[in-house]
Amino acid sequence: MVLFSSAFGIFYFLVLNGIYKITVKPGWPLFAVPPAVVLITAFFDPDYVLFACLINFPLLLLLMIFGGIYKSIREKESLLGIFLFLLGMPLIMLTWPWGIFLLFAVPLFLDIVKPSKKNVFYDLQGTLATSKVRSMAMGLVEISGKTRMLDPVISRIKKEPCIGYVYKIDTISRDKDGKKNYTNISMETQCNTFEIADDTGTATIKGEDISILNFPESEHSYESNSRRYQLFLLKEGMDVLLVGKATNRGQQVFIEKEPSKDIFAIAPFDYVQRWNVLRPLRNSLIRHFIFLIAIISIILLCDIDISGEKVIVRFTSLFKAFDLKQFLPFEF
Repeated sequence: MVLFSSAFGIFYFLVLNGIYKITVKPGWPLFAVPPAVVLITAFFDPDYVLFACLINFPLLLLLMIFGGIYKSIREKESLLGIFLFLLGMPLIMLTWPWGIFLLFAVPLFLDIVKPSKKNVFYDLQGTLATSKVRSMAMGLVEISGKTRMLDPVISRIKKEPCIGYVYKIDTISRDKDGKKNYTNISMETQCNTFEIADDTGTATIKGEDISILNFPESEHSYESNSRRYQLFLLKEGMDVLLVGKATNRGQQVFIEKEPSKDIFAIAPFDYVQRWNVLRPLRNSLIRHFIFLIAIISIILLCDIDISGEKVIVRFTSLFKAFDLKQFLPFEF
């Protein structure tokens, strides 16, 4: 049950980061508190260990409800989705525990189906072939080369001429150990039309709506009055990789945003290479960790008997672990 409850830290992190836009640093308390509650409960009254573990479900549910209302108000969206969610609560309770798993699985599935622009960019660049400027076809393309500035943009800090920039403002807070934590409150991206040149030619890039990803932080970034001001510059002469849509207009080829996949992004070429090397290792580690936690939790919740040379595994206790009828004051 301790191992099972530690997995709730993943859901707490996703809810706080995805809905409330709160990045918890350090994040280990999210994974440590639920198991600690289970251990303390086991010490005082072992009969309530199951309750101490599964109490995380209603806590997460409340966080999601209030978070949805907060997000709708903040983004000035309709509350219809929240009301539909509340109407679906009886159905979730009647299908316990599968309904609650579905409740968490659907947002995760939607997040996978509609990932962030950064993830879309790195996924596409891993599958697309890098085209030469002279021979690239119309449509979705990936090109690499050096940047050339046409109409400079003046950066927000130090008024430095550049092709484009990302300007971020974070609030600074400190934990009891004095370690700084940052929460983003504002981000601005500006980019004008520029060119990318390789050994075969030059492509014109319309900088409007472009996503500038993972560029090094400018030396002019600074902190003042409990805020951090960061500047990331796209400058002339940088080796970059870009994914966008090639379009022929008036006998001139432009690369701009691809509307169907909603992708138009640029990143440093060396960073993309490192990402391609490390990403399979990271994904493999995450998959194996989740699988290991799930297997260990199932084993600990099952009845295992050893008879001679046979190991008999019964799943009766596993299903009873999710039966909350003994804790509820009513019957379905």
